[in-house]
Amino acid sequence: MSRTQSPLWLSVALVAGLLIGCGGGEGGTSNGEGEGAQTASGYMPEGAVAPTPETIEAGEYAPLSRPLFLYVRKEALKKPETVAFLRYYLSEEGQDLVSETGYVRLSSAQLAETTKILEDAIAEAGTPEPGDTITGEVVIDGSSTVSPISSAVSEEFSIKHPDVRVPVGTSGTGGGFKKFLAGETDINDASRPIKESEIEQAQANDIGYIELKIAIDGLTVVVNKDNHWLDGLTVADLRKIWEPNSTVEKWSDVNPEFPDEPIKLFGPDTDSGTFDYFTEVICGEGGASRSDYQQNTDDNFLVTGVSNDENALGYFGFAYYVENQDKVKALAIAP
Repeated sequence: MSRTQSPLWLSVALVAGLLIGCGGGEGGTSNGEGEGAQTASGYMPEGAVAPTPETIEAGEYAPLSRPLFLYVRKEALKKPETVAFLRYYLSEEGQDLVSETGYVRLSSAQLAETTKILEDAIAEAGTPEPGDTITGEVVIDGSSTVSPISSAVSEEFSIKHPDVRVPVGTSGTGGGFKKFLAGETDINDASRPIKESEIEQAQANDIGYIELKIAIDGLTVVVNKDNHWLDGLTVADLRKIWEPNSTVEKWSDVNPEFPDEPIKLFGPDTDSGTFDYFTEVICGEGGASRSDYQQNTDDNFLVTGVSNDENALGYFGFAYYVENQDKVKALAIAP
């Protein structure tokens, strides 16, 4: 830029740059290898989409939008308390709790399909209709991503049915399936579909089950709240960071335009369905990931880790971002 350009010209240029930056990078260029628009609002690759309830529901937040599930043992459906709990989960009030916990509720068609699967299984089990007074226990474990929904439903259900206990554990999707397939739990919260190896184990252990889709999640990539230079990344950028044997140690290893600062990574552990899903859609294979990062089954640990380091990057379910927007910033992702 010439030093002879007028202050007015500079003001116009600055305003134009800000407008481009706020427009989601439409004025930038990107070849999927980390190029994009560097503006006053931060780096934003072309075509990047931020996670919101609207973009997640519409499928625009790709490829990180995903369904969430409950897996229910058919044997547990013979208990009236399990039937009552699941019907409440899929009721209008239960779906309102999906929204309140930060996830995206099912469409009317999706909810009708899930409800039919449940009612057909209840009819097959021959369970008597639950009365006004029911007792017992419904044991849930599994995904830390789904647990906020199940915990909220459990709390409200217990108000209506105080003699029914519904404890909700968070062993991760994989850890929860281990208990579920051993017959130790009634329901497994899952942030991914059941694996073929788990299906084989269910058959070997004579565990019959049904799969219920209960909500939609947008797996969210976050940075520190004070990171003002980065607003989005491409899938190729994420793959470069997270792939097995990645050589990325500094932000500048991702893109030479980024700061020459060490990148500190936080993510779920290998029992997590979020880990399985992220590695499959980003690295091309479930479980394919670098191992030198701070990992934990507790998403609150990941939030704290990213919020305490200005050069951190992490990922977890959308609800944990919504709950912690004052601590971390969500990145838009360009597919």
